[in-house]
Amino acid sequence: MSLAAKTREAVRADPVLYDALCAGIVNYTAAADSLDVDGDREAIATALRRFAADLDESHSGDERSITVRLHSAIEAVDAEALLAVDGTGLAVSGETSDSSYMADLDNQTAVRATGDVDARVLSSVVDRLRIAGVSVAAAGVAGETMVVLVSRRDGPTAVQLVEAVAESR
Repeated sequence: MSLAAKTREAVRADPVLYDALCAGIVNYTAAADSLDVDGDREAIATALRRFAADLDESHSGDERSITVRLHSAIEAVDAEALLAVDGTGLAVSGETSDSSYMADLDNQTAVRATGDVDARVLSSVVDRLRIAGVSVAAAGVAGETMVVLVSRRDGPTAVQLVEAVAESR
């Protein structure tokens, strides 16, 4: 395996470095020192620069169109859920209720984003919420819909952060 291939493999095993490369905020020499790749530090740094350029090209034109909505009236259901895990789900009020799922749904709110969402967007949203001190009770993405369940008090903050992630992509 070439040094460049080993470097790319090491980066793919380090999500923080991968995201930093995508964002263009990496000190390549320091990153080369941090990777567990045998080889010349400058050669590894060069491989990182080339990988970052490839990532930049593959992500250009990644503008996303996302609509974000806040749903405060949610309840536990067995079917037709906004978000379901292991047969139990959450839906906007009006569906069949199963109150055994979550006793405190009255204090929760769902932030639903539709459009160009995927696991990468969900990951960024959950990270941004964690950094903001917003606890996520549930989260998921499927097709063109992403749902994040947070406390009602944190709903507006969550909407702003989801929108900020959408704008930054």
